[in-house]
Amino acid sequence: MSDETIYPETVPAVDDDRVGYDPETETFHARFDGGAETVTLAVVESVGAVTGREFGSMTPLFHVVDPEALSALVETPSARPIAVSFSYEGCCVTVSNDGTVVVEPPEEA
Repeated sequence: MSDETIYPETVPAVDDDRVGYDPETETFHARFDGGAETVTLAVVESVGAVTGREFGSMTPLFHVVDPEALSALVETPSARPIAVSFSYEGCCVTVSNDGTVVVEPPEEA
């Protein structure tokens, strides 16, 4: 991990709501409850926590993915699971229609 990465010891372990760090998968989990703003905020806050970067120093999310389209896709009622994955700030981010955001930290150089 880079020097900017928050190491697992500093991030809470995954709790019953599947929020925090999962040492088995080495991923970070967050939840959102709907709306483009909450999806966007969950992604940006999660990636910021994983990389140790402040919001203002990160690439705007809309340069990577359309936040409104992402929100519409994961909030549309569906009988099937929907998940969207993309790269943001060196992390692999997966947003699902079950209200979860999973962030895989950047690979160690």
